[in-house]
Amino acid sequence: MMPPFMSNAWTFITKRPFIKHMLGLPLLLVLASCSSLPDITMPESTPAQPTHSHQLPDGVFSQCPPFDPEQTMCTAQYDPVCVKSKTGNLISYRTAGNACSACSTPEAIGYVKGECL
Repeated sequence: MMPPFMSNAWTFITKRPFIKHMLGLPLLLVLASCSSLPDITMPESTPAQPTHSHQLPDGVFSQCPPFDPEQTMCTAQYDPVCVKSKTGNLISYRTAGNACSACSTPEAIGYVKGECL
C-alpha cells in the first residue's frame, strides 16, 4: 500500500494526460536512440592495433622507469610521444598519447616527444 502523499501524487499524475505524455516522451527518446547504437554484445573480430613505425623522430630519448602497474596512474592529456619497445629480439615503435601511457607496458624501453615517423 502506498503512503497517502504518494497515492495522491500518483493519482494527480495519472489523471492528467499531458503529464503522462511528458513522462513517456523521455523514455521513448531513450529507447529510440538506443536502437541506432551498434551491437556491443559481439566483440570486433580484429582488435585495434597501434600504428607501428620504423624510427623515432629527432629529439631527446627518455628512458622509461621500471614498469610497476600498481604504482602507475596516467592522466588523459594528449601530448604524443613515439615509444620504442622491445619484445624478444624485435624492436618496434608506436605513437602513444603521452609519456606516462608510453611507459605503461613492460616492453617499453623509452620514448621521444612527437609522433613516430
